[in-house]
Amino acid sequence: MPITQKFEANGRIVCVKMADPWTVDEMLAAFKEAERHLEAATKPIHMLVDMREAVRTTHGALRAREAPVLRHPMGGEIAVFGINLAGRILAETVLRLARFQRAHFFETEAEARAYLNKLIAEEAQV
Repeated sequence: MPITQKFEANGRIVCVKMADPWTVDEMLAAFKEAERHLEAATKPIHMLVDMREAVRTTHGALRAREAPVLRHPMGGEIAVFGINLAGRILAETVLRLARFQRAHFFETEAEARAYLNKLIAEEAQV
């Protein structure tokens, strides 16, 4: 399956793994499942996106701005890692069109996870 997701950190992080060939329709369908989780959330749900196996640009990728996680009140930060330069430029364009400013790009999974774990720890103190 080109797009898989699982929940970690007591449901506070949805981990999304994307692999070629993937389509925007598959991505949006996967995010619908995450939206159901967001509806039940009492704290922000963050997203960890693994793009190491998604090296090609997908037709219609600009539709990604329709992803529910980008507009849901319980949607938290997004940490993306393993994305190539072309993919990052496209992702930044999509995020700009969606007016979403809580996405961050990392070289490694460890860096991305550390960032999200720090956010969750800070939120627990509030």
